[in-house]
Amino acid sequence: MPERIRSAYEEASRAENASAARLAGVGYRSAVEELCKDQGATHHNLHGKIQELAVKGLPADVITAPDETRVVGNDSVHHGVEYAAEELADIAELVAEVAVLLYVQPAQRRRMAESRRRRHEAAQQNP
Repeated sequence: MPERIRSAYEEASRAENASAARLAGVGYRSAVEELCKDQGATHHNLHGKIQELAVKGLPADVITAPDETRVVGNDSVHHGVEYAAEELADIAELVAEVAVLLYVQPAQRRRMAESRRRRHEAAQQNP
C-alpha cells in the first residue's frame, strides 16, 4: 500500500486509540482521499472521487465504505460530531477492507501468478 495512504490511516488509528474521535474521523477520511487519488480519481470533491472508484470496477457494496468514511470525516471536521468508539472502529475496518481489495489482494495474485509462471518455465526446461 502506498505510504501516503498508510500514513494517514496510521495517524487516524493513533487518534482513535487516544480517544480523539473527531481527529480519527478526519484522519480516516484523509486516508480515503489519498486512496482515491492513488487510484487515479480526479474529481474535484471526495464524493466524486469515490464514485470514480465504482467506474474502475470497485463493487457497489464496497463503495459504501469509503463514502461512509467521507461522511464521518465531514461531520467530524465541519459539525464537530464525535462518533462513538465502535463506529470509528467500524470505519477503520471498512477502510482496511477497501485497501485489501485494491492493494493487498492484487499483489498476492501477482505473486502467485509469478510463482506459477516460474514453476511452469522450470518444468519446461527439465522435461
